[in-house]
Amino acid sequence: MLKNADRMIGLGAPEPLSRLYSRNFYRATWILTALDAGFWTAMSIRPKFLRDIMSIVFSIYYLIFADQADEKARRIRATITVECLRVSWEKTLNPILRAAIKLLSPRLTICQKKILIPRPKNNPHGSQPVVGYIYYDGTQESFENSDKLILDFPGGGFITMPPPCHEDYLCHWAKKTHVPILSIDYAKAPEFPYPYALEECFDVYQSIMESNGEAIGMSGWTNKDGSKRKQIKIVMVGDSAGGNIVTSVMFKILESPTPLPHPNALILIYPCLNFDITCWMSPSQLSVIRAESTPSIHGLLESKDHLRHKSPLAVVPDIKKKRRWSRGFSGSREDEKTIEERVKYIDGRDMTRHLNERNSRPIIGTRLAMTSRMSYFNDRILNPDLMRAMAILYLGPNNCPDFTSDYLLSPIVGPDELLAQFPKVYLMCGEKDPLVDDTVVFAGRIREAKMRKKQNSAKFGENLRMSSVDKSDDTDDWVEVKILQGISHAFLQMLALLPESSGAVRVIARWLSQSLEKAPDSKVENERIAHDDEEGLMFSSRPSTINDITKTQRNGRRNISPLEISHHPSTSPKSSIHVSHSLSDITENSHKLSSPMHTSTSEVVLSPVNERECVLWEQQNILNEDQILKRRRDTLISHLKEGTAVTSQENTETKK
Repeated sequence: MLKNADRMIGLGAPEPLSRLYSRNFYRATWILTALDAGFWTAMSIRPKFLRDIMSIVFSIYYLIFADQADEKARRIRATITVECLRVSWEKTLNPILRAAIKLLSPRLTICQKKILIPRPKNNPHGSQPVVGYIYYDGTQESFENSDKLILDFPGGGFITMPPPCHEDYLCHWAKKTHVPILSIDYAKAPEFPYPYALEECFDVYQSIMESNGEAIGMSGWTNKDGSKRKQIKIVMVGDSAGGNIVTSVMFKILESPTPLPHPNALILIYPCLNFDITCWMSPSQLSVIRAESTPSIHGLLESKDHLRHKSPLAVVPDIKKKRRWSRGFSGSREDEKTIEERVKYIDGRDMTRHLNERNSRPIIGTRLAMTSRMSYFNDRILNPDLMRAMAILYLGPNNCPDFTSDYLLSPIVGPDELLAQFPKVYLMCGEKDPLVDDTVVFAGRIREAKMRKKQNSAKFGENLRMSSVDKSDDTDDWVEVKILQGISHAFLQMLALLPESSGAVRVIARWLSQSLEKAPDSKVENERIAHDDEEGLMFSSRPSTINDITKTQRNGRRNISPLEISHHPSTSPKSSIHVSHSLSDITENSHKLSSPMHTSTSEVVLSPVNERECVLWEQQNILNEDQILKRRRDTLISHLKEGTAVTSQENTETKK
């Protein structure tokens, strides 16, 4: 009681991360920290069966004494070793935890089937085959005759976590999509530094495409009856470090001297896209953040405005304490003011004489803003110590690349001419993830590159090529970004601990199915409709095409009245996120749909039984594309208002 007297009477310092995350995610991180501390404590015990048992025993101890677990994790991460990283991130290989996870995972007919994938002929990277694992809910015969494949590059900081560590969500994807999943166990650093793993993954893609799947046990180019098979469809998916490899493999596909068919889509989950661990954001990156942000998720943009808080390092809104009795005696307290309210002199103006000018403060782009890597440097999953360690281990000896130009290492700096050729790209990341800035900026760069490519093509042949460009934009040139509120990194590894992660797995499974499905014969306003029998879910999604963005920019060039936007149905946060009605209403009213800019991105029809389970997750956690377009219109209006206010003020001063 004496030790904890300060907490009992309320004198203890507040926990800075308790309000940063959602309650579920914060609870899950404490459980993971207890497991890490327990496994680190038992890692020196021999033999292995005793180490596995004691790891669980110590973890239970640290669940009770959570502060000790947090302190142990802090000390070990300060000078982390390769063994400590692998013990921490591969704890799901513990037979006790593995048995518990398998009870919650769906059963598959082909699960964790290990295969060796041969390298392409005349390969300069060697002839050593690559290890892969197959997950499929079907017979061996249907696997051999399948013309679809999900190619997964699992994450793990380039150092650890083979596919069995990701088996939980891989089994769910295989069960929901009914498509074979090939997860690659690429070579890990520091034994095999950059670019060995990247070359392995590219060789796997090349072998599969050149053999049409025969390299992994499929029928290849001919069926058993001798008939010719069509080209296999592939979707590449990767999380964290795997997202980096997926994007880099796509660059190598585009630059390959041997033409290779492109994948149908890329799916990147909290990807690591930038090795340049900097503190400050450039104005161009901030402009992309503003364009891609939305009013429904305040944290992404608000965390960049450091002067609106009491502390310059705060990334969540300040708590306003109620002190009614003290204000009557002393007025406004100095310790309750934000940094912006403390400023008395700006650009030659005495702000104490122009108090009304505080409301017309400059936009965030004119201020110093930290990157999310530095804003969330206290992250409980991915802190700067781990990021620095992974970068040093992955690059290895005799390798000092230029992060500003090596786009195979940092895909975020890829050239526009290559980004414009990317297929459909889906991105998902947590709002409080240290990598969220890279996710949003990369999505914006792809949009800009595709839009620039379309505009240049239209100028090159105005009368001859305009129609063909518009048709191709209807299906291919779009990016979809989903941000999970109050969540940080590695949520796919928390299916048993985090309720929101199961919803994320369902959304990604939907992306996989959409990317591999055939184009419908009759399209209604470019709607794509799919049905999930297991979830009782009928949904239609409209991708964000370049036409949508172009229309938004064209509307931005004219004067848009605030009344026109504020009274539009799409501005309601709830309706823009989710619209529910009957399937007959969708069919009857499909011809009444407005332009993509004024239409909800996701229209969902649900059976009453599954409504709470299947819909509320996306309604509460997901940022949709229509909100991004609305944010761009709102930003434009605010800039127009600021410009008008400044002009009128200058005219008044000139007259005086």
